[in-house]
Amino acid sequence: MPAKKSLTKDDWLRAAMEMLRTRGIGGVRVLPLAKKLRVSRGSFYWHFENLQDLKDSMLDWWDREMTDSVIESANSAQGGAQQRLLTVGEEVLRADRNRYDLAVRSWAQGDKKAKRVVRRVLRKRLEYVTSLFREAGFAPAEARARGELMAVYIMMSEEADFSDKSEGERLRLLRRQVRSLMS
Repeated sequence: MPAKKSLTKDDWLRAAMEMLRTRGIGGVRVLPLAKKLRVSRGSFYWHFENLQDLKDSMLDWWDREMTDSVIESANSAQGGAQQRLLTVGEEVLRADRNRYDLAVRSWAQGDKKAKRVVRRVLRKRLEYVTSLFREAGFAPAEARARGELMAVYIMMSEEADFSDKSEGERLRLLRRQVRSLMS
């Protein structure tokens, strides 16, 4: 019989984020997580001091996996600002990088620390896409307005508004939107 693979901190965080998405922050509890992962609570305490440490780590993970990874992917794309902007949208769409946004924003309604993190992350996203419009030659105010459209609509609302379309249809729409915003 093969040895059981040990869970990593990321395994716990992914499960906690899914629980957040489906049950809200009140549903993120140690015992249900351990049961979902089919391990004892002791495994949890190997990775986290307590439930608050888990919650803090969830916010860090959300920032890193849903924002920093998208920016890194876009920065490594070949081409200019338009291609990097398209890469942002494609990464969000293909890897479902906005799937936890609504749950995290809902959490932030009743939690000051989560609210600060949400504001910081949304500012980071907006600053990045605005910088791409500035690089493309738009004046600061125009770049900001276009960045807001991209950040708010495409990055945060795309899944909810277009979930009935195929990925191919959504990618074609995204490309048209990016071309429109860049012209």
